[in-house]
Amino acid sequence: MSNLLDSMKAGYAGFVEDGQYLMLFMVALLLLWFSEDPKKNEFRKYCLVMMLILLFPVTAKILMVYQTAFYDYEDLWGLLPVTALISYGLVLAFIKMNAAHTNEYGRWKAATPKSKEYILEIVVSLVLSAILFLCGTLSLGKTMSAQVLGSERIPVEATEVLLQIKIPAQEKAILLAPDEIMTWARIYSGDIILPYGRNLVEPELSAYTYDIYQEDMLLLHDWINGTLPPCTDLQEAVWQDEMYLSLCASSEYDYMVFTAIRHESEVLAKALSVQKEYALFYETENYVIYKLQ
Repeated sequence: MSNLLDSMKAGYAGFVEDGQYLMLFMVALLLLWFSEDPKKNEFRKYCLVMMLILLFPVTAKILMVYQTAFYDYEDLWGLLPVTALISYGLVLAFIKMNAAHTNEYGRWKAATPKSKEYILEIVVSLVLSAILFLCGTLSLGKTMSAQVLGSERIPVEATEVLLQIKIPAQEKAILLAPDEIMTWARIYSGDIILPYGRNLVEPELSAYTYDIYQEDMLLLHDWINGTLPPCTDLQEAVWQDEMYLSLCASSEYDYMVFTAIRHESEVLAKALSVQKEYALFYETENYVIYKLQ
């Protein structure tokens, strides 16, 4: 239960960080609650019940167990028609605010000039638009290149590696790296192509599906992560690494990344010394990058 509460706090923090849309949802729900339109009664009840279910830890835990393991608590709020509700709430607010200043519904005793009604409509529209924008992130925008777009949330070590991936204009770069790098590669740049999808790196993404990879791709994944069963004979182990290096070159993988510890191993060092397809490109504290010649 404590993990769920932590997840709920993180979910709320995510809403706060990315914008106050949860608060705007509550405002829209309040507008609907006091609306006199009986046709939206079921809509109001459904939203209120779902909100209470998501706010109550026990029922929220049941929903988290039910859903695919890839999703977290904040994703449960997708069960609520947030976008539709916010849109309807803002439209309803516009109608009510605008009607308060018209001849038919408003408080004006004398006839209101049409020009004044138009001005009031514009003012109401600007006020509601300002509320919508103020509920978003208020941080100043930054100018980012395609290579660093989205890298602010990527771990420092992964960012340090991915910054070195040079992508020619109008082209792509194929990257093969350990899971902790591959997980963030496509988030860092959509121009980085991976030999296999994230569902191989994160098996929970394939939950409730029948998608499987061929054995050679599974072995490639284990090889780059250093989790292949070790060979008892040194020469056989070197030959195995040479085979995978040649396979990557024939597949035209532009970059390969190894952990510094694995790079210092005798087997991989010998295999890299005899091959001519890849050259040492860049080194960080924890990773070594090779580039296809």
